[in-house]
Amino acid sequence: METGKPHSTTDNHRQLDDLRATVDSIGSFIFMKDAHGRYTYVNERVCDLFDLPEEAILGRDDSTFFSLDHSPDLLENDQQVLLQGQTIETQERNVIAATGEERWFWTVKRPLFRTDGSIRGMSGVCTDITEKVQLERALREKQDLLETVLDHAPACIYLKDTERRYIYLNHRTATLYGREPDAIVGARDEDLLPRETADNCRELDQRVLATREPQRGEETFRTDDGVERVYETHKVPLLSGEGGFTGFIGFSQDMTETRQLRQRLERMAHEDQLTGLPNRRRTEQVLEEEINRVHRSSQPLSLLALDLDHFKWVNDQHGHEVGDQVLIQVGVTLGARLRSTDTLGRWGGEEFFVILPATDLTGAQQVAETLRQTTETCIHAGGTPVTVSIGVTQYDQSQSLRAFIQHADGLLYHAKHSGRNQVALISSQAAFR
Repeated sequence: METGKPHSTTDNHRQLDDLRATVDSIGSFIFMKDAHGRYTYVNERVCDLFDLPEEAILGRDDSTFFSLDHSPDLLENDQQVLLQGQTIETQERNVIAATGEERWFWTVKRPLFRTDGSIRGMSGVCTDITEKVQLERALREKQDLLETVLDHAPACIYLKDTERRYIYLNHRTATLYGREPDAIVGARDEDLLPRETADNCRELDQRVLATREPQRGEETFRTDDGVERVYETHKVPLLSGEGGFTGFIGFSQDMTETRQLRQRLERMAHEDQLTGLPNRRRTEQVLEEEINRVHRSSQPLSLLALDLDHFKWVNDQHGHEVGDQVLIQVGVTLGARLRSTDTLGRWGGEEFFVILPATDLTGAQQVAETLRQTTETCIHAGGTPVTVSIGVTQYDQSQSLRAFIQHADGLLYHAKHSGRNQVALISSQAAFR
């Protein structure tokens, strides 16, 4: 039987060279160390890393090549392999001593054993993941920055999928719900909110889901303490890279204070700041609206012009603060005797107007007399009753708004010149002289 010829020394060297060439061609850093951590073998990639020939590396430990104060992972991992016989697979941060360059590796280190089981050294394979780590770090920094921006944005910002389940929400949104974000992710509004509030939120959700187009609108949210807040909301569809519809992002700005301020400004524009009654501007607007209604329905419309008697004396004797209290008291007292359809407004100073829809001259005279008597229940600071002079007129469709007002004013001054504390009445069809 013919046996194969033994390999020659030349063949062994050739195979060793082939093996070395193969190891050098691998994109990883491959090395071996003895039990003291000194290099006994390095491939070409390790030489390139240190920018040194192989003979300048072998026999030396890592203190020559790495800044060990900044590479704590390296020593710790080597000790676990060389002292404890553990195999290590982990991410490792190393700093090159010659350049100060930070490099990250995915490292696999295994112990090498003698035949008696003692550790004679270690082998290592390191894959450079520096670029990957830097990209992850940059991404994490951007995510942290984005998270900071979103959490400090003056709006509720959130993402929902096509089933309207939350997949992200910023800190302001979580605070609104009074829960931690993890307790909200995966839930829908109806799982978290009272039915009425959830229905209100669902309406805009459904519109963006149905149209796959941006939607704007107002949403109301009632807090646990019963306070209703108003949000101006913009919801935008989200599309994947392939154009698929994945859900939407919502931006909800709390407009409660702005809405309240706007309403307050509107009230201030139409409300007398002292008495809370409609001011002159608003009273004139209501009167014009009622005149237009008369032209449509032919229903009667009457107007009372009232003026407090001797009011200047009240201010002079007791001061304007007392005078203001009298005006407030008269406004409350007169308003209590009128219908909900009537309008009592402060025309200016101590003069008030009363607009009486669907009321003819006879009915207006009766109202005026009632108000005159009622006013006497108001008492000045000096103990004397407040009295009022009233002009009463019914609207004539041939009159302008200005003529109607002037006619009521003229009758008022007629009542004052005739002795005060009385009602002056004349048909609106007659000219006032």
